[in-house]
Amino acid sequence: MKRLLGLFLTFLGLLILLKSIRPEIYEYLIPYAPYIRRAFWGVMLIIAGLYVLIKDKTARTALAVVFILYLVLFLVTPGSYSSWRFSFRDAGEVKEIGEFSASEVAIENIAAKVTIERVPGDTIKVLSNLPVEVSDGETLKLSCPECDDYENGDLLIRVGNDVNLVSLTLKNSVGDIDLELGEIVSVNMDNVVGDITASGIFSSFIVTDFIGEMELTLEKCPEIEIGRYCSQVEIYRGTGEVKLKLPADVTVSTFIEGSLTSIEESQRVQTGEKTLELIAKNFIGKITVE
Repeated sequence: MKRLLGLFLTFLGLLILLKSIRPEIYEYLIPYAPYIRRAFWGVMLIIAGLYVLIKDKTARTALAVVFILYLVLFLVTPGSYSSWRFSFRDAGEVKEIGEFSASEVAIENIAAKVTIERVPGDTIKVLSNLPVEVSDGETLKLSCPECDDYENGDLLIRVGNDVNLVSLTLKNSVGDIDLELGEIVSVNMDNVVGDITASGIFSSFIVTDFIGEMELTLEKCPEIEIGRYCSQVEIYRGTGEVKLKLPADVTVSTFIEGSLTSIEESQRVQTGEKTLELIAKNFIGKITVE
């Protein structure tokens, strides 16, 4: 028992040290955090039951090691960005950060509700109650390394209707996302935990390592088509529920690979003049097309 306790303390100490030296490594745990944290009691009961049933000393030692590894992983998983913190600062009132001109928006490392609105004008306004770092240029880059110190965080981006927004990228995000895209070429999301609501006219919408619910509305097909398809939606690695809403003249072509996915298509989307391509790989959940 003393050796197991020593192993637990040593491994935990090493992970704490790693967290302080290379905190970006923990970003890779974010997509799997809900599984690790929600499965706690199930894992504990299974290990305890097996420990009682198994009499072999070597097997019991192996179970104890598995228990310690899982417990340490549970303690350091940044699933809700609350690991190692006992209190948070309230983010307070949303204020304008600045007004910018850009054709691309890239958001990275943020724990907050993200909202994009289309408004009259020809600039992009950024508002938040968080210490958001801004890099201005052709690509407007927004990041918030200190967001996990706050609660009730909001990032609001108001895009003028006259802005020719080409692409939106969102990476390493925890929190709900509400996107009024307007007309845009591509949207790319990676490492996203939270519910997503998005609508607009897009050529490509790609989500990788996604956990949550997503409601995606294609208002109409872009004028420029990609090959045989007027638009593409691609989902790689993730779990949740996806609802895809299409205009009356658009049908869907689906490609599913390595996924435990159930797909429901309404009769209306089985015929149409134009086609949207839907790709899902290594996705667990339900997809509804209507």
